[in-house]
Amino acid sequence: MSPMARRRLLLVGGLYAAGFLVSAAVGSLGYFHFGSPGRTCASCHEMTGAHAAWSGSVHSTLHCRECHGGSLTLDAHALGAHVNRLVRHFTRAPGEVIRLREEDVLRIQQSCRRCHPDTYAKWASSGHASTYARFFLDPAHNRAERMAPDCLRCHGMFFDGNIEDLVSTPSTSGPWALRDPAKAAEPAIPCTACHQVHSASPDGRLAHLYVRREGAHFPLAELPAVPLTSGGAQVRVSADPRQRLCVQCHAPNAFRLAGTGDDRTPVGVHEGLSCLDCHSGHSGSARASCAACHPADSHCGVDVERMDTSFHSKASAHNIHSVSCGDCHGGVRPARR
Repeated sequence: MSPMARRRLLLVGGLYAAGFLVSAAVGSLGYFHFGSPGRTCASCHEMTGAHAAWSGSVHSTLHCRECHGGSLTLDAHALGAHVNRLVRHFTRAPGEVIRLREEDVLRIQQSCRRCHPDTYAKWASSGHASTYARFFLDPAHNRAERMAPDCLRCHGMFFDGNIEDLVSTPSTSGPWALRDPAKAAEPAIPCTACHQVHSASPDGRLAHLYVRREGAHFPLAELPAVPLTSGGAQVRVSADPRQRLCVQCHAPNAFRLAGTGDDRTPVGVHEGLSCLDCHSGHSGSARASCAACHPADSHCGVDVERMDTSFHSKASAHNIHSVSCGDCHGGVRPARR
């Protein structure tokens, strides 16, 4: 065989080999992109638990690629994450648990926004959409509070690091500064603080709370009910399981006294009500709460929405969470009109 014929043969063979490799690569990528998650994602043992949870979740009708990106995605971050998982699959120690990183959480947030725009808008208008700057760069707060690791339990539960990695301060009382200024605009309490994407909750709502210390979500049934006292008496707390979620962050002091710390459990005339009886789940708004239970007149004949309470005016000394009839009527409950 002449040298020219040999070169031609090698060239043709090389082209066939390259074509085969490209076809195999595209075919494999296409299979993993469009194939059933049970045969693709769950083929890696690290994903079997997540796949099992997803299979019984409210999002089981969505393919994994809808939130995580597929092998054919143009999202560089998603592709990088997939490659990283492959590398970790072959190099990490056995039994290492895959945990959510904050950058993953923020990307999941955008998937939530894409599929649930109305709910996302309500969340964005609430106090739960507050940023790191709102929690850690408020001068009045800095003067009143000291930096502590437990701050991140509610105000930055997905932050990748300790409080010292987030905040720098020349003294124990401030003024504080964020070590990474870019974090100032990031949400500190994202959707996944109260939602687990793979949740099997029938209604798909406030089914789980993310516990930073454990690095995992816990269903409401596993959250502790917090017993409270007020004036030496036991407070009747709502049996609504969602109340357990609220009180994990809106918590009382170590003595579990109602109204201390950030606790807002209803006492007084509203004792026994759930937070969600008055507050909208995502917006937190309570503006329509009175009309939901009351007619225009109250027990004493005064329009409840015009009473001197913090519902009517934030400047009122009568907190709507703890107001009682005696607060405005000399310590006694007036006769019904």
